[in-house]
Amino acid sequence: MHYHYEAIPSDEAAWHRQSTTDRGGHEILHFRDGDTYPCRHCLKEAGKEHGALLFSFQLPQPASVYAQPTAIFLCQDACKRHNGGQEVPEIVRNRFVALRAFCANGLMDYAMNALSEGANVGTEIERILANKDIAYINIHTALAGCMLCAVRRT
Repeated sequence: MHYHYEAIPSDEAAWHRQSTTDRGGHEILHFRDGDTYPCRHCLKEAGKEHGALLFSFQLPQPASVYAQPTAIFLCQDACKRHNGGQEVPEIVRNRFVALRAFCANGLMDYAMNALSEGANVGTEIERILANKDIAYINIHTALAGCMLCAVRRT
């Protein structure tokens, strides 16, 4: 089974770094408190040394009744976009996550959704993607519900 973890596009990351408000008109918040935050572009823990941005982001998928904006963090300074692959990204591996399974028409398949410790997420992804009706998975933090990354078939 072939799939990869997908980060937000680089052009979106660059646009938000240059802006004071997100695309919804909300102020982009800056954090420089020494804590780490899950960057949705490099998919690593970020912010400890250089700071992080927090803003609302409209997910490109699903384009359906399940479409929703989500709060996301981003390295304040430019970072390299996650290169895909099947290795569980740091920001997923370090959290308890919710896997939301979607069909190609953008509808969620409730029965295929799962909660998982991040370290075990690969097993859940393989179980979900074994169902050929599932086109992609969005991974969110289980408690806050913020989007971490997507999983796409390759």
